Amino acid sequence: MLRLIILITSLLLSITAAAEEPSDVTVNFIRPFDAMTVSHNVKLKVDRKQVAKLFHNEAFSMKLSPGKHVFQTSVGLSLGVPNVTGFNGARKFKKKFTLEQGDHFFKVDFKPAVMGGKHEIISVTQDEYDALVGAESASESS
Repeated sequence: MLRLIILITSLLLSITAAAEEPSDVTVNFIRPFDAMTVSHNVKLKVDRKQVAKLFHNEAFSMKLSPGKHVFQTSVGLSLGVPNVTGFNGARKFKKKFTLEQGDHFFKVDFKPAVMGGKHEIISVTQDEYDALVGAESASESS
């Protein structure tokens, strides 16, 4: 009888532990078109690993474990023509995000600056993301 109680207790504890394990979260990135950065091919890194190269109007999704993650962007060749574009090239961007359960949506947006702007990763709502992806689909079908 004691063995049966121990067996049932261990089964209940393992079921409870399995139910408490966090499931993966989905992160979605979109890089909207920007005429000022036509020559930029943005490299996207998550936790120091390159996961994608984003061109204009390109989206990317992946699964991650919940918790803190570092997102980075960089550009290989960055043409800067200050007299024409008002900025000089692109620098690296790095930011830590804490991801909770569910889906997360981000856009990669260029912020110009005199000494070189950067492609920032900005958290957006699902509606904003869907609108950007919809605009991407509309421009591809034209």
